[in-house]
Amino acid sequence: MKDYDTIYDYSIENIKQINIYRAISLCYNLFTEKCTGDKSMRQSQRLDKIPPYLFAEIDRKIAEAKAKGHEIISLGIGDPDTPTIPSVVEAMHRAIDNPKNHDYPPYNGTADFRKASCDWMKKRFGVELNPDTQMLANIGSKEAIAHIFFAFVDEGDYTLVPDPGYPVYKNATIFAGGTPYSMPLKAENGFLPDFDAIPEEVAKKSKLMFLNYPNNPTAAVADKEFFKKAVDFCKKYDILLCSDMAYSEMTYDGYKAPSVLEVEGAMDCAIEFYSHSKSYNMTGWRVGFVCGNEQAVKALGTIKNNIDSGTFKAIQEAAIEAYNAPEEQIEKLNQMYKERKEVMEEGLRDLGWKVEPSKATFYLWLPVPEGFTSEEFVTVMLEKAHVVVPPGNGYGKCGEGFFRIALTRPVEEIQEALKIVLEHCSIESTAEYLKSLPRNKKADRYSRAGTAWSQKEERELLRLHQQGNSVKRISLILKRSTGAIKSKLRKLGCPLYYEK
Repeated sequence: MKDYDTIYDYSIENIKQINIYRAISLCYNLFTEKCTGDKSMRQSQRLDKIPPYLFAEIDRKIAEAKAKGHEIISLGIGDPDTPTIPSVVEAMHRAIDNPKNHDYPPYNGTADFRKASCDWMKKRFGVELNPDTQMLANIGSKEAIAHIFFAFVDEGDYTLVPDPGYPVYKNATIFAGGTPYSMPLKAENGFLPDFDAIPEEVAKKSKLMFLNYPNNPTAAVADKEFFKKAVDFCKKYDILLCSDMAYSEMTYDGYKAPSVLEVEGAMDCAIEFYSHSKSYNMTGWRVGFVCGNEQAVKALGTIKNNIDSGTFKAIQEAAIEAYNAPEEQIEKLNQMYKERKEVMEEGLRDLGWKVEPSKATFYLWLPVPEGFTSEEFVTVMLEKAHVVVPPGNGYGKCGEGFFRIALTRPVEEIQEALKIVLEHCSIESTAEYLKSLPRNKKADRYSRAGTAWSQKEERELLRLHQQGNSVKRISLILKRSTGAIKSKLRKLGCPLYYEK
Protein backbone atom coordinates (compact mmCIF):
# COMPACT_ATOMS: atom_id res chain seq x y z
CA MET A 1 0.00 0.00 0.00
CA LYS A 2 1.24 3.50 -0.77
CA ASP A 3 1.49 6.09 1.96
CA TYR A 4 -1.97 7.61 2.56
CA ASP A 5 -0.65 11.18 2.95
CA THR A 6 1.31 10.97 -0.27
CA ILE A 7 -1.74 9.83 -2.16
CA TYR A 8 -3.90 12.46 -0.51
CA ASP A 9 -1.49 15.30 -1.36
CA TYR A 10 -1.08 14.06 -4.87
CA SER A 11 -4.81 13.90 -5.35
CA ILE A 12 -5.41 17.46 -4.14
CA GLU A 13 -2.67 19.00 -6.23
CA ASN A 14 -3.40 17.18 -9.41
CA ILE A 15 -7.07 16.34 -9.26
CA LYS A 16 -7.93 18.59 -12.18
CA GLN A 17 -5.43 16.77 -14.41
CA ILE A 18 -6.73 13.31 -13.55
CA ASN A 19 -9.47 12.07 -15.83
CA ILE A 20 -12.51 10.29 -14.43
CA TYR A 21 -11.17 6.85 -15.16
CA ARG A 22 -7.92 7.46 -13.30
CA ALA A 23 -9.76 9.05 -10.35
CA ILE A 24 -11.90 5.96 -9.98
CA SER A 25 -8.83 3.73 -10.24
CA LEU A 26 -7.04 5.79 -7.59
CA CYS A 27 -9.96 5.45 -5.16
CA TYR A 28 -10.18 1.77 -5.86
CA ASN A 29 -6.49 1.20 -5.14
CA LEU A 30 -6.64 3.40 -2.06
CA PHE A 31 -9.13 1.17 -0.32
CA THR A 32 -8.32 -2.19 -1.90
CA GLU A 33 -4.95 -3.88 -1.52
CA LYS A 34 -5.45 -6.20 -4.45
CA CYS A 35 -7.94 -6.97 -7.12
CA THR A 36 -8.73 -10.47 -8.30
CA GLY A 37 -10.77 -12.21 -11.01
CA ASP A 38 -13.36 -10.06 -12.72
CA LYS A 39 -13.14 -7.34 -10.05
CA SER A 40 -16.54 -8.30 -8.70
CA MET A 41 -17.34 -7.76 -5.03
CA ARG A 42 -15.69 -10.48 -2.96
CA GLN A 43 -18.02 -12.30 -0.58
CA SER A 44 -16.93 -14.01 2.61
CA GLN A 45 -15.30 -17.43 2.44
CA ARG A 46 -18.05 -18.91 4.61
CA LEU A 47 -20.57 -18.25 1.83
CA ASP A 48 -18.42 -20.27 -0.55
CA LYS A 49 -19.03 -23.29 1.67
CA ILE A 50 -22.82 -22.96 1.57
CA PRO A 51 -24.73 -24.68 -1.25
CA PRO A 52 -27.75 -22.92 -2.80
CA TYR A 53 -30.69 -23.16 -0.42
CA LEU A 54 -32.74 -26.17 -1.49
CA PHE A 55 -36.15 -24.53 -1.43
CA ALA A 56 -34.92 -21.42 -3.21
CA GLU A 57 -33.64 -23.74 -5.94
CA ILE A 58 -37.06 -25.42 -6.12
CA ASP A 59 -38.70 -22.01 -6.58
CA ARG A 60 -36.24 -21.24 -9.38
CA LYS A 61 -36.96 -24.51 -11.20
CA ILE A 62 -40.71 -23.94 -10.92
CA ALA A 63 -40.31 -20.46 -12.42
CA GLU A 64 -38.24 -21.86 -15.30
CA ALA A 65 -40.81 -24.56 -16.06
CA LYS A 66 -43.68 -22.05 -15.97
CA ALA A 67 -41.75 -19.76 -18.32
CA LYS A 68 -41.72 -22.63 -20.82
CA GLY A 69 -45.51 -22.76 -20.61
CA HIS A 70 -45.84 -25.88 -18.44
CA GLU A 71 -48.61 -26.32 -15.89
CA ILE A 72 -46.77 -27.29 -12.71
CA ILE A 73 -48.00 -29.37 -9.79
CA SER A 74 -45.71 -28.52 -6.90
CA LEU A 75 -45.29 -31.12 -4.17
CA GLY A 76 -41.95 -29.64 -3.20
CA ILE A 77 -42.24 -27.17 -0.32
CA GLY A 78 -43.90 -27.74 3.05
CA ASP A 79 -46.11 -24.66 2.87
CA PRO A 80 -49.77 -25.28 3.80
CA ASP A 81 -52.15 -24.44 0.96
CA THR A 82 -55.20 -23.63 3.09
CA PRO A 83 -55.81 -20.32 4.94
CA THR A 84 -54.81 -19.54 8.48
CA ILE A 85 -57.45 -20.40 11.09
CA PRO A 86 -60.13 -17.64 10.88
CA SER A 87 -60.12 -16.82 14.60
CA VAL A 88 -56.37 -16.11 14.37
CA VAL A 89 -56.86 -13.75 11.42
CA GLU A 90 -59.65 -11.93 13.29
CA ALA A 91 -57.42 -11.54 16.36
CA MET A 92 -54.72 -10.06 14.12
CA HIS A 93 -57.16 -7.49 12.74
CA ARG A 94 -58.04 -6.38 16.27
CA ALA A 95 -54.40 -6.27 17.34
CA ILE A 96 -53.33 -4.16 14.35
CA ASP A 97 -56.03 -1.60 15.14
CA ASN A 98 -54.55 -1.13 18.61
CA PRO A 99 -51.93 1.68 18.52
CA LYS A 100 -50.24 0.19 21.62
CA ASN A 101 -48.99 -2.65 19.41
CA HIS A 102 -47.16 -0.37 16.98
CA ASP A 103 -44.00 0.25 19.00
CA TYR A 104 -40.99 -1.99 19.59
CA PRO A 105 -41.88 -5.27 21.29
CA PRO A 106 -39.96 -6.67 24.28
CA TYR A 107 -36.91 -8.52 23.04
CA ASN A 108 -37.90 -11.77 24.72
CA GLY A 109 -41.57 -11.54 23.73
CA THR A 110 -44.55 -9.96 25.44
CA ALA A 111 -45.39 -11.16 28.93
CA ASP A 112 -48.79 -12.36 27.67
CA PHE A 113 -47.26 -14.42 24.86
CA ARG A 114 -44.64 -16.01 27.09
CA LYS A 115 -47.24 -16.91 29.73
CA ALA A 116 -49.64 -18.29 27.10
CA SER A 117 -46.82 -20.38 25.62
CA CYS A 118 -45.93 -21.77 29.05
CA ASP A 119 -49.61 -22.57 29.66
CA TRP A 120 -49.74 -24.40 26.33
CA MET A 121 -46.63 -26.46 27.21
CA LYS A 122 -48.23 -27.37 30.55
CA LYS A 123 -51.51 -28.36 28.92
CA ARG A 124 -49.93 -30.23 25.98
CA PHE A 125 -46.98 -32.00 27.65
CA GLY A 126 -47.34 -31.48 31.38
CA VAL A 127 -44.09 -29.47 31.37
CA GLU A 128 -43.76 -26.61 33.91
CA LEU A 129 -41.81 -23.57 32.70
CA ASN A 130 -40.90 -20.16 34.08
CA PRO A 131 -42.12 -17.55 31.55
CA ASP A 132 -39.39 -15.10 32.63
CA THR A 133 -36.36 -17.39 32.37
CA GLN A 134 -37.30 -20.47 30.35
CA MET A 135 -39.38 -19.02 27.51
CA LEU A 136 -38.31 -16.88 24.55
CA ALA A 137 -40.40 -15.68 21.59
CA ASN A 138 -38.86 -16.12 18.16
CA ILE A 139 -39.45 -14.94 14.61
CA GLY A 140 -40.38 -18.42 13.49
CA SER A 141 -38.26 -21.40 14.54
CA LYS A 142 -35.90 -21.13 11.54
CA GLU A 143 -34.57 -17.84 12.87
CA ALA A 144 -34.00 -19.21 16.36
CA ILE A 145 -32.43 -22.43 15.07
CA ALA A 146 -29.93 -20.48 12.98
CA HIS A 147 -29.00 -18.18 15.89
CA ILE A 148 -28.49 -20.84 18.58
CA PHE A 149 -25.28 -21.90 16.82
CA PHE A 150 -23.78 -18.42 17.32
CA ALA A 151 -24.55 -18.66 21.02
CA PHE A 152 -22.63 -21.91 21.59
CA VAL A 153 -20.37 -22.82 18.66
CA ASP A 154 -16.79 -21.60 18.29
CA GLU A 155 -14.13 -22.29 15.69
CA GLY A 156 -13.13 -25.95 15.88
CA ASP A 157 -16.30 -27.10 17.65
CA TYR A 158 -18.48 -29.89 16.29
CA THR A 159 -22.25 -30.03 16.03
CA LEU A 160 -24.20 -33.27 15.72
CA VAL A 161 -26.81 -32.92 13.00
CA PRO A 162 -29.17 -35.44 11.39
CA ASP A 163 -28.51 -36.56 7.81
CA PRO A 164 -30.86 -36.26 6.00
CA GLY A 165 -32.10 -33.20 7.85
CA TYR A 166 -33.29 -29.61 7.66
CA PRO A 167 -30.48 -27.82 5.74
CA VAL A 168 -30.28 -24.97 8.27
CA TYR A 169 -28.70 -27.24 10.92
CA LYS A 170 -25.59 -27.86 8.82
CA ASN A 171 -25.39 -24.44 7.17
CA ALA A 172 -25.77 -22.49 10.42
CA THR A 173 -22.93 -24.57 11.90
CA ILE A 174 -20.69 -23.44 9.05
CA PHE A 175 -21.76 -19.81 9.47
CA ALA A 176 -20.76 -20.01 13.13
CA GLY A 177 -17.34 -21.44 12.27
CA GLY A 178 -18.05 -24.96 13.48
CA THR A 179 -17.90 -28.35 11.81
CA PRO A 180 -21.13 -30.31 11.29
CA TYR A 181 -20.88 -34.03 12.03
CA SER A 182 -23.58 -36.01 10.30
CA MET A 183 -25.66 -38.53 12.22
CA PRO A 184 -27.01 -40.87 9.50
CA LEU A 185 -30.76 -41.55 9.58
CA LYS A 186 -31.19 -45.00 8.05
CA ALA A 187 -34.38 -46.84 7.17
CA GLU A 188 -33.23 -49.97 9.01
CA ASN A 189 -33.04 -47.93 12.24
CA GLY A 190 -36.42 -46.23 11.81
CA PHE A 191 -34.61 -43.06 10.64
CA LEU A 192 -33.28 -42.52 14.18
CA PRO A 193 -29.61 -41.68 14.79
CA ASP A 194 -27.34 -44.25 16.41
CA PHE A 195 -25.63 -42.43 19.28
CA ASP A 196 -23.21 -45.34 19.81
CA ALA A 197 -21.82 -44.75 16.31
CA ILE A 198 -20.62 -41.23 17.17
CA PRO A 199 -16.84 -41.30 17.79
CA GLU A 200 -15.94 -40.29 21.33
CA GLU A 201 -13.40 -37.72 20.10
CA VAL A 202 -16.21 -36.04 18.13
CA ALA A 203 -18.66 -36.21 21.03
CA LYS A 204 -16.13 -34.54 23.37
CA LYS A 205 -15.74 -31.61 20.94
CA SER A 206 -19.47 -31.24 20.20
CA LYS A 207 -21.47 -28.30 21.52
CA LEU A 208 -24.92 -28.96 20.05
CA MET A 209 -27.03 -31.90 18.96
CA PHE A 210 -30.12 -31.32 16.82
CA LEU A 211 -33.05 -33.73 16.74
CA ASN A 212 -36.27 -33.27 14.78
CA TYR A 213 -39.21 -35.57 15.54
CA PRO A 214 -41.70 -35.78 13.96
CA ASN A 215 -39.05 -35.64 11.27
CA ASN A 216 -38.52 -33.60 8.16
CA PRO A 217 -37.89 -35.03 5.57
CA THR A 218 -38.43 -38.70 6.54
CA ALA A 219 -41.72 -38.33 8.49
CA ALA A 220 -40.25 -40.65 11.17
CA VAL A 221 -41.36 -40.36 14.80
CA ALA A 222 -39.61 -40.91 18.13
CA ASP A 223 -40.79 -42.02 21.56
CA LYS A 224 -39.78 -40.90 25.06
CA GLU A 225 -37.40 -43.84 25.40
CA PHE A 226 -35.39 -42.53 22.46
CA PHE A 227 -35.37 -39.02 23.91
CA LYS A 228 -34.08 -40.42 27.22
CA LYS A 229 -31.14 -41.98 25.37
CA ALA A 230 -30.48 -38.62 23.74
CA VAL A 231 -30.62 -36.80 27.09
CA ASP A 232 -28.24 -39.30 28.71
CA PHE A 233 -25.78 -38.97 25.83
CA CYS A 234 -25.83 -35.17 25.89
CA LYS A 235 -25.43 -34.98 29.67
CA LYS A 236 -22.45 -37.35 29.49
CA TYR A 237 -20.61 -35.13 26.98
CA ASP A 238 -21.94 -31.72 28.09
CA ILE A 239 -23.84 -31.14 24.83
CA LEU A 240 -26.85 -28.87 24.43
CA LEU A 241 -29.71 -30.97 23.05
CA CYS A 242 -31.87 -28.98 20.62
CA SER A 243 -35.25 -30.50 19.77
CA ASP A 244 -36.99 -29.07 16.69
CA MET A 245 -40.72 -29.67 17.16
CA ALA A 246 -42.11 -27.85 14.13
CA TYR A 247 -44.44 -30.79 13.36
CA SER A 248 -45.46 -31.72 16.89
CA GLU A 249 -49.18 -31.19 16.27
CA MET A 250 -49.33 -32.72 12.79
CA THR A 251 -50.02 -36.34 13.83
CA TYR A 252 -52.49 -39.08 12.93
CA ASP A 253 -54.34 -42.17 14.14
CA GLY A 254 -54.09 -41.39 17.85
CA TYR A 255 -50.34 -40.79 17.85
CA LYS A 256 -49.18 -37.82 19.98
CA ALA A 257 -45.63 -36.57 19.68
CA PRO A 258 -43.80 -36.38 23.03
CA SER A 259 -41.58 -33.52 24.18
CA VAL A 260 -37.96 -34.14 25.14
CA LEU A 261 -38.62 -31.90 28.16
CA GLU A 262 -40.90 -34.63 29.55
CA VAL A 263 -37.77 -36.73 30.19
CA GLU A 264 -36.41 -36.52 33.73
CA GLY A 265 -33.27 -34.38 33.80
CA ALA A 266 -33.84 -32.97 30.30
CA MET A 267 -34.16 -29.42 31.62
CA ASP A 268 -30.44 -29.61 32.54
CA CYS A 269 -29.32 -29.97 28.94
CA ALA A 270 -32.18 -29.45 26.48
CA ILE A 271 -34.23 -26.78 24.74
CA GLU A 272 -37.12 -27.10 22.30
CA PHE A 273 -38.08 -25.02 19.28
CA TYR A 274 -41.75 -24.62 18.44
CA SER A 275 -43.37 -22.97 15.47
CA HIS A 276 -46.91 -21.87 14.68
CA SER A 277 -46.21 -22.38 10.98
CA LYS A 278 -47.46 -25.91 10.38
CA SER A 279 -49.79 -26.41 13.34
CA TYR A 280 -51.98 -23.40 12.59
CA ASN A 281 -51.23 -22.70 8.89
CA MET A 282 -49.15 -19.64 9.81
CA THR A 283 -45.98 -20.11 7.75
CA GLY A 284 -45.79 -16.48 6.64
CA TRP A 285 -46.50 -15.02 10.07
CA ARG A 286 -43.09 -15.98 11.48
CA VAL A 287 -43.76 -16.65 15.13
CA GLY A 288 -42.94 -19.38 17.62
CA PHE A 289 -40.95 -19.91 20.79
CA VAL A 290 -37.91 -21.58 22.36
CA CYS A 291 -38.13 -23.06 25.82
CA GLY A 292 -36.23 -25.21 28.30
CA ASN A 293 -32.79 -24.84 29.87
CA GLU A 294 -32.42 -21.38 31.41
CA GLN A 295 -28.78 -20.86 30.43
CA ALA A 296 -29.44 -21.78 26.80
CA VAL A 297 -32.55 -19.59 26.58
CA LYS A 298 -30.60 -16.66 28.03
CA ALA A 299 -27.67 -17.19 25.65
CA LEU A 300 -29.95 -17.30 22.62
CA GLY A 301 -31.71 -14.18 23.89
CA THR A 302 -28.37 -12.35 24.04
CA ILE A 303 -27.69 -13.17 20.39
CA LYS A 304 -31.18 -12.08 19.36
CA ASN A 305 -30.99 -8.85 21.36
CA ASN A 306 -28.04 -7.83 19.20
CA ILE A 307 -29.51 -8.96 15.87
CA ASP A 308 -33.27 -8.43 15.78
CA SER A 309 -35.90 -6.33 17.51
CA GLY A 310 -38.38 -9.04 18.33
CA THR A 311 -41.72 -10.15 16.90
CA PHE A 312 -44.42 -7.62 16.06
CA LYS A 313 -46.73 -7.46 19.10
CA ALA A 314 -49.86 -7.84 16.96
CA ILE A 315 -48.53 -11.16 15.64
CA GLN A 316 -47.89 -12.34 19.18
CA GLU A 317 -51.50 -11.56 20.09
CA ALA A 318 -52.69 -13.55 17.09
CA ALA A 319 -50.39 -16.40 18.10
CA ILE A 320 -51.99 -16.46 21.56
CA GLU A 321 -55.37 -16.84 19.89
CA ALA A 322 -54.01 -19.86 18.00
CA TYR A 323 -53.44 -21.63 21.33
CA ASN A 324 -57.11 -21.10 22.11
CA ALA A 325 -58.35 -22.39 18.76
CA PRO A 326 -60.95 -25.17 19.15
CA GLU A 327 -59.37 -28.60 19.14
CA GLU A 328 -61.65 -29.66 16.30
CA GLN A 329 -60.04 -27.05 14.01
CA ILE A 330 -56.62 -28.62 14.49
CA GLU A 331 -58.13 -32.07 14.08
CA LYS A 332 -59.84 -30.92 10.88
CA LEU A 333 -56.49 -29.84 9.44
CA ASN A 334 -54.90 -33.15 10.38
CA GLN A 335 -57.78 -35.09 8.87
CA MET A 336 -57.29 -33.19 5.63
CA TYR A 337 -53.60 -34.13 5.51
CA LYS A 338 -54.40 -37.70 6.50
CA GLU A 339 -56.80 -38.01 3.55
CA ARG A 340 -54.20 -36.62 1.17
CA LYS A 341 -51.58 -38.95 2.64
CA GLU A 342 -53.71 -42.03 2.20
CA VAL A 343 -54.61 -41.11 -1.39
CA MET A 344 -50.95 -40.56 -2.25
CA GLU A 345 -49.75 -43.70 -0.43
CA GLU A 346 -52.31 -45.90 -2.16
CA GLY A 347 -51.60 -44.35 -5.55
CA LEU A 348 -47.85 -44.82 -5.19
CA ARG A 349 -48.29 -48.45 -4.20
CA ASP A 350 -50.26 -48.93 -7.41
CA LEU A 351 -47.31 -47.40 -9.29
CA GLY A 352 -44.88 -49.91 -7.83
CA TRP A 353 -43.49 -48.10 -4.78
CA LYS A 354 -43.22 -49.75 -1.38
CA VAL A 355 -44.78 -47.17 0.92
CA GLU A 356 -44.83 -47.43 4.69
CA PRO A 357 -47.74 -45.50 6.28
CA SER A 358 -46.58 -42.50 8.31
CA LYS A 359 -47.86 -41.25 11.67
CA ALA A 360 -46.93 -37.59 11.40
CA THR A 361 -46.03 -34.56 9.22
CA PHE A 362 -47.36 -33.98 5.73
CA TYR A 363 -44.36 -35.60 3.99
CA LEU A 364 -43.65 -38.91 2.32
CA TRP A 365 -40.05 -40.10 2.01
CA LEU A 366 -39.58 -42.52 -0.87
CA PRO A 367 -36.76 -44.34 -2.69
CA VAL A 368 -36.10 -43.37 -6.29
CA PRO A 369 -36.35 -46.11 -8.95
CA GLU A 370 -33.28 -48.31 -9.31
CA GLY A 371 -30.71 -46.86 -11.68
CA PHE A 372 -31.49 -43.23 -10.90
CA THR A 373 -29.82 -40.78 -8.57
CA SER A 374 -32.09 -38.49 -6.56
CA GLU A 375 -31.43 -35.50 -8.81
CA GLU A 376 -31.87 -37.51 -11.99
CA PHE A 377 -35.27 -38.78 -10.90
CA VAL A 378 -36.69 -35.45 -9.74
CA THR A 379 -35.44 -33.91 -13.00
CA VAL A 380 -37.37 -36.56 -14.93
CA MET A 381 -40.42 -35.83 -12.77
CA LEU A 382 -40.17 -32.13 -13.59
CA GLU A 383 -39.34 -32.41 -17.29
CA LYS A 384 -41.66 -35.28 -18.22
CA ALA A 385 -44.50 -35.09 -15.69
CA HIS A 386 -44.20 -31.40 -14.66
CA VAL A 387 -44.43 -32.48 -11.01
CA VAL A 388 -41.99 -30.83 -8.57
CA VAL A 389 -40.45 -32.85 -5.72
CA PRO A 390 -37.11 -32.19 -3.96
CA PRO A 391 -34.22 -34.67 -4.24
CA GLY A 392 -33.25 -36.53 -1.10
CA ASN A 393 -29.59 -35.48 -1.30
CA GLY A 394 -30.73 -31.86 -0.89
CA TYR A 395 -31.17 -32.78 2.78
CA GLY A 396 -27.74 -34.36 3.12
CA LYS A 397 -25.46 -37.07 1.79
CA CYS A 398 -27.53 -39.84 3.40
CA GLY A 399 -30.62 -38.62 1.59
CA GLU A 400 -29.22 -39.84 -1.71
CA GLY A 401 -31.49 -42.44 -3.28
CA PHE A 402 -34.68 -40.83 -1.93
CA PHE A 403 -37.09 -38.03 -2.76
CA ARG A 404 -39.68 -36.19 -0.66
CA ILE A 405 -43.32 -35.46 -1.38
CA ALA A 406 -45.10 -32.61 0.42
CA LEU A 407 -48.87 -33.12 0.69
CA THR A 408 -49.61 -29.45 0.27
CA ARG A 409 -52.05 -29.65 -2.63
CA PRO A 410 -55.74 -30.64 -2.70
CA VAL A 411 -56.73 -34.29 -3.20
CA GLU A 412 -57.82 -33.53 -6.77
CA GLU A 413 -54.33 -32.25 -7.69
CA ILE A 414 -52.69 -35.21 -5.94
CA GLN A 415 -54.84 -37.57 -7.99
CA GLU A 416 -53.93 -35.65 -11.16
CA ALA A 417 -50.24 -35.85 -10.24
CA LEU A 418 -50.53 -39.60 -9.72
CA LYS A 419 -52.18 -39.96 -13.11
CA ILE A 420 -49.38 -38.04 -14.81
CA VAL A 421 -46.68 -39.92 -12.91
CA LEU A 422 -48.32 -43.21 -13.93
CA GLU A 423 -47.98 -42.17 -17.54
CA HIS A 424 -44.46 -40.78 -17.40
CA CYS A 425 -42.62 -41.68 -14.22
CA SER A 426 -43.75 -45.01 -12.81
CA ILE A 427 -40.95 -47.32 -11.77
CA GLU A 428 -41.33 -49.27 -15.02
CA SER A 429 -41.45 -46.20 -17.28
CA THR A 430 -38.50 -44.52 -15.60
CA ALA A 431 -36.47 -47.71 -16.04
CA GLU A 432 -37.28 -47.61 -19.74
CA TYR A 433 -36.44 -43.93 -19.89
CA LEU A 434 -33.07 -44.59 -18.28
CA LYS A 435 -32.28 -47.20 -20.91
CA SER A 436 -33.16 -44.75 -23.67
CA LEU A 437 -30.74 -42.08 -22.50
CA PRO A 438 -27.66 -41.71 -24.73
CA ARG A 439 -24.44 -42.90 -23.15
CA ASN A 440 -21.77 -40.30 -22.58
CA LYS A 441 -19.14 -40.25 -25.32
CA LYS A 442 -15.50 -39.68 -24.58
CA ALA A 443 -15.56 -36.82 -27.07
CA ASP A 444 -17.92 -34.67 -25.01
CA ARG A 445 -17.53 -36.18 -21.57
CA TYR A 446 -15.02 -33.53 -20.55
CA SER A 447 -16.06 -30.77 -22.92
CA ARG A 448 -15.29 -28.09 -20.29
CA ALA A 449 -11.70 -29.29 -19.88
CA GLY A 450 -9.13 -26.52 -20.23
CA THR A 451 -11.63 -23.67 -19.84
CA ALA A 452 -11.49 -21.21 -16.95
CA TRP A 453 -13.75 -21.84 -13.97
CA SER A 454 -16.54 -19.29 -13.64
CA GLN A 455 -17.89 -18.23 -10.23
CA LYS A 456 -21.21 -19.80 -11.14
CA GLU A 457 -19.49 -23.10 -11.94
CA GLU A 458 -17.54 -23.00 -8.65
CA ARG A 459 -20.77 -22.46 -6.71
CA GLU A 460 -22.34 -25.43 -8.49
CA LEU A 461 -19.28 -27.54 -7.65
CA LEU A 462 -19.60 -26.60 -3.98
CA ARG A 463 -23.32 -27.37 -4.02
CA LEU A 464 -22.76 -30.82 -5.52
CA HIS A 465 -19.90 -31.45 -3.11
CA GLN A 466 -21.95 -30.45 -0.05
CA GLN A 467 -24.69 -32.85 -1.17
CA GLY A 468 -22.19 -35.69 -0.97
CA ASN A 469 -21.90 -36.47 -4.69
CA SER A 470 -18.84 -38.48 -5.72
CA VAL A 471 -16.04 -36.91 -7.72
CA LYS A 472 -16.92 -39.17 -10.65
CA ARG A 473 -20.53 -38.01 -10.64
CA ILE A 474 -19.53 -34.34 -10.31
CA SER A 475 -17.14 -34.71 -13.23
CA LEU A 476 -19.95 -36.05 -15.43
CA ILE A 477 -22.26 -33.21 -14.45
CA LEU A 478 -19.70 -30.42 -14.88
CA LYS A 479 -18.00 -32.12 -17.87
CA ARG A 480 -14.53 -31.85 -16.36
CA SER A 481 -12.02 -34.55 -15.49
CA THR A 482 -11.95 -36.08 -12.04
CA GLY A 483 -8.45 -34.64 -11.57
CA ALA A 484 -9.73 -31.13 -12.28
CA ILE A 485 -12.58 -31.62 -9.82
CA LYS A 486 -10.23 -32.81 -7.05
CA SER A 487 -7.81 -29.97 -7.67
CA LYS A 488 -10.51 -27.31 -7.56
CA LEU A 489 -12.04 -28.76 -4.37
CA ARG A 490 -8.62 -28.68 -2.69
CA LYS A 491 -8.19 -25.02 -3.70
CA LEU A 492 -11.64 -24.22 -2.33
CA GLY A 493 -10.74 -25.87 0.99
CA CYS A 494 -13.15 -28.79 0.70
CA PRO A 495 -11.25 -32.02 1.49
CA LEU A 496 -14.13 -34.07 2.91
CA TYR A 497 -15.34 -35.95 -0.12
CA TYR A 498 -12.90 -35.31 -2.92
CA GLU A 499 -11.20 -38.71 -2.80
CA LYS A 500 -14.47 -40.58 -3.43
